[in-house]
Amino acid sequence: MMAHTLRSVSVTTPTSMNFSGTLPFDPSLFSQGMPPSCECSPEVQNFKETIQQLEGRLVRQDHQIRELIAKMETQQNQMGDLKRTIRTLEEKIADIEAQQCSGIFLWKIENFSAYLKAQEEERPVVIHSPGFYTGKPGYKLCLRLHIQLPSAQRCANYISLFVHTMQGDYDSHLPWPFQGTIRLSILDQSEGSPRHNHEEVM
Repeated sequence: MMAHTLRSVSVTTPTSMNFSGTLPFDPSLFSQGMPPSCECSPEVQNFKETIQQLEGRLVRQDHQIRELIAKMETQQNQMGDLKRTIRTLEEKIADIEAQQCSGIFLWKIENFSAYLKAQEEERPVVIHSPGFYTGKPGYKLCLRLHIQLPSAQRCANYISLFVHTMQGDYDSHLPWPFQGTIRLSILDQSEGSPRHNHEEVM
């Protein structure tokens, strides 16, 4: 009943009202001041799409770079394992070859002129040979070559050759100390003559 009564009441408001000392109120003034809806030009829209495409490409490339870095790290680890395996195999091969010398070991020193030059420049020269066995089973030995400096008080410009015992695979089955005979021979490989060969029995 009350709602019906309110609908039947008509309210009339003047289109404009004048206030003393103020401007007349005009609603159209507010509608004119509102900015129109922003519509981007095709160039701006294309630019936005290009940026989005580039951002997507950057994300994909970042993922690819991360995958490549992970693969590279894996390959580096595998290469490290392979290098260690190669070193282990080389040591085993060298040890097998050392056992096959049957007590005769030939040590050829490559690029000996470089060692002589170092000796002339007052730099100490000490060279060690690979290990070798006197037999199978046998003692494991190695040689040490020492070139004396020109300024040495004794034995200047001389070559010293030493024999060292090493820890071998058959030490527990051999008598100690070592009682064998060792024959050392130094062969002059220079092309000139006469050649200076030297041999000593220990």
